[in-house]
Amino acid sequence: GPDSEPVALARAAAHRLADAGAVRLLPPGRPLRLEDPGPAWLALRDGGDLGTAARVRAVNDRRLDALFRRADLLLTPTTPCAAHGHDGPGDRYSTALTWAFNLSGHPALSLPAGLGRDGCPVGLQLVAAPGREELLLAVAGSARW
Repeated sequence: GPDSEPVALARAAAHRLADAGAVRLLPPGRPLRLEDPGPAWLALRDGGDLGTAARVRAVNDRRLDALFRRADLLLTPTTPCAAHGHDGPGDRYSTALTWAFNLSGHPALSLPAGLGRDGCPVGLQLVAAPGREELLLAVAGSARW
């Protein structure tokens, strides 16, 4: 699960978008749980078990399809943890919340959400259904912070 600080900063940015009239936030429901995209991403990158990649993508696509039947956008922190230095992320992949959409092909973008306690930037990721890039760009264009 993501760390509390990027979640709080992303949530605050989502509320700023809602206050600006760019989005309407739905009441919290059951959390979306996607399969870990890491093994699938690595399999595709390194020519590994492509069956794993196909299975992860199929499961996640079904879950995302269900979400986009009731909402236009998915808002998440861009990364699950604070930014890391040039020495790399260590044991945690900071790309875990973006890889799922790289695999699925869902359009996504990241907006600045604020700065963490360490002074590093945190992002708010917006994800839309396939073919809804115009929605992402319209919402991003309304961000005035």
